[in-house]
Amino acid sequence: MKFFELHPADGPRFTGYINGVHKWGLPGGLCPVCHASPGGLGEAYPSVDLSGWAHRQELAEARQVPLEEYERLRDLLRSQVPFEAPLLPGAEFGTLSGKASGKWGDLHLPDPWMLVMRRDALKRMRDDQGISLHASNMDLRFLGREEVDLLELELHCQGRLHDSCFPGGREPPCERCGRQGGRLPDAPMLDGRTLTTDLDLFRLRDYTTVIIATDRFVEAVARLGLEGVVFMEVPVVDA
Repeated sequence: MKFFELHPADGPRFTGYINGVHKWGLPGGLCPVCHASPGGLGEAYPSVDLSGWAHRQELAEARQVPLEEYERLRDLLRSQVPFEAPLLPGAEFGTLSGKASGKWGDLHLPDPWMLVMRRDALKRMRDDQGISLHASNMDLRFLGREEVDLLELELHCQGRLHDSCFPGGREPPCERCGRQGGRLPDAPMLDGRTLTTDLDLFRLRDYTTVIIATDRFVEAVARLGLEGVVFMEVPVVDA
């Protein structure tokens, strides 16, 4: 199986932008050892509804807290998330609300870490190609004349980059929070030992802003003539 990173398609036909936020989010957690937050920008689960959870107000406002406070909230939250997830600092939950503008592709990356899809395009992919995707409604107010029926795709985390793609070696994880810093390598490679074949679309566990698709998903997009994103193959190292 081959894997591909998603990038926005260039050109004036794809200018869609969203200024919005999910209803709840874990706070940032400042580590006392590395003095950074092991953040998870992009980790979002719109299907997780916390409206009946007793601690929901503690996740209603973005803020930075000591690492121990983040860990307390993360551990409380795990019972509300019905699937395995990293739940990194900054992870978001619930419906995304906000303002939208611009021109939209069938698939679209309003931010590099967020993928949305037109409802009709998603239906075609499910009906014709049998690809299973998790999608949620959004509460958007469109600023232009055209309103588009967009859904947010919920991307779960799996896979990591292979250590060999970091020039000079990968930074060791923080002994307290586990954070591994460093910018995304110019030539990323996936660690095949951390990948499964049950997800056609996912984000990486160690770089949650990076969205990866399988060749099955890429082929389905091409067969259906869907526009708005482009794909760049990412090599896989199994050893």
